[in-house]
Amino acid sequence: MTNNTAPRPSDMPWHNPAPYARKLAISLYGWRDPRSAFLLASAAALVFAICALLAPALLSLSPTVELLSPIASARAILQNDASIVDQHSPFYLFLIMAADVFADKPGRVLLIAKALGAVLAVLPLAHFLSSRMPFAPTILLGAAVSAYVTAPFSGPAELGLAILLACAICFTAGCADQCAGRARWEGVIAGFLLYALWLMSPVYSLTSIVLLSVCPYLSGAFGLSRYTATLATCALLAAITEFLVPGLNLARAAAANGVLNMDFVLSGAAAGASGIGAATTSLAVIFVSAAVFGGREHLKNWIGAGAVALVAAFAAKLAGADNLPIFVFAAMMVSFSTTSPFYDGVFRNHDRASIATALTVACLSYFWAGALTANAVGQFSMQAQVAKSTPADVRSALAVVHPGGHSIARWVEEGRFSTPEARRLFSLTPIDQSMMLVEAASRARTLSNSGYDVAILTGIDTACVLENERPCRQDGVDAVSAANIVLVPRLDLDAATAEAKGRAEATLITEFHLSAKSALWEIWVRRGAAIPADLLGRAHTNVTY
Repeated sequence: MTNNTAPRPSDMPWHNPAPYARKLAISLYGWRDPRSAFLLASAAALVFAICALLAPALLSLSPTVELLSPIASARAILQNDASIVDQHSPFYLFLIMAADVFADKPGRVLLIAKALGAVLAVLPLAHFLSSRMPFAPTILLGAAVSAYVTAPFSGPAELGLAILLACAICFTAGCADQCAGRARWEGVIAGFLLYALWLMSPVYSLTSIVLLSVCPYLSGAFGLSRYTATLATCALLAAITEFLVPGLNLARAAAANGVLNMDFVLSGAAAGASGIGAATTSLAVIFVSAAVFGGREHLKNWIGAGAVALVAAFAAKLAGADNLPIFVFAAMMVSFSTTSPFYDGVFRNHDRASIATALTVACLSYFWAGALTANAVGQFSMQAQVAKSTPADVRSALAVVHPGGHSIARWVEEGRFSTPEARRLFSLTPIDQSMMLVEAASRARTLSNSGYDVAILTGIDTACVLENERPCRQDGVDAVSAANIVLVPRLDLDAATAEAKGRAEATLITEFHLSAKSALWEIWVRRGAAIPADLLGRAHTNVTY
């Protein structure tokens, strides 16, 4: 006769208590005063903002001309030579304008703008997190997002994603402090963030509006108050902006309409497709644990976080931002938000199985938040190392450094590539561009100090950023039309420079004459202008076209 007696649950070893493991879990899931959490999260975030401010120079992989472009645009807008209505990202230009007050060198301006953006994104985020997540995750997320925004290789796309995730937390995660006053105040803050996204990126603004639509259902008992306050604040800001800058909102609506173009969406999605990595695998483990452990009672928890992850990841791909923070946020929402199913296993019916599950998802969430921070720390370390090896004239003139040594521009100067055909076989690196622009800036500054209006023919009005002694014009061709002397690059810095040279060719030939040239630059002088020969520099007759 067979024995059909099965062991009772209380006889299972995994069903026994685990007091020491439970103490560890409580330390990870423990709640404290929200004000303390907010202050410490803000302090942790400010550490990385200060790192950006104190960095020796901006570390970038982008071409130098592209780094100068937003500064030139911001200055042209301030001097009424360009309109903010026509700009791709007005909010980012506002940050550039604010940073331009405190610095002159382009790299310093961009570093200050990055630090300002981090503060504007992380302070509201820390406020939202302090009433939605435990003490430790709030501090860790605040530091991780600040590190992500201020990291040397981050840019406007990463700043926009950070603001989007702050909105996502407010709109989709329930608040522990369920009162109408806090809901309305959070709605006001979210309204400012929503309008900032509207002025920054059509991709992120549409995504945030999608997330706002679920705010009344997922953000708690006063979700409708939060939703109403958000819309009212955003509408009020739009009205004020329209009064001050007529046509700006209409231009943003047109940009948002372009995002909805199906060809653009499909091409962006196809370009961003990638395989499942370690972060997505870890997130899948957390979601499955929440679904099994929480059952139907916590269905909103992981479905809401999953929806946020999918929508935000698609937006990040279209915008070109690193999407690791999205996985971190989704993991934290499932593990630590007020609707997390793991609190029951830690604080109520705890046993070894429930504690092990809670610790597993917590450690995975903490790991990826730490990885996000460590990645930024590694970039800051690289920034310091690269700054030591970068030529001093580039670092002092531009406050911009690039990993990797320059080669092509130096080889051209040394005469290794004496024909256009040979030069076309190689492309300029970012540090090559910096070396070229430093030489042009030195020549332009000498000529400008002698009273001549100098233009550097690139896609943007580069001279106004490099010499900083005359008003900015809308682009390089406009600057040429008003200049006495024009520096024309012999090597195309980028596609916009090639286009600008093509548009300015007729003007140069008819109104200017070639007076001198170096290996990298041609100097054109307006016909009839008397320029002393010693100011133009030594001509290099051995360099061919």
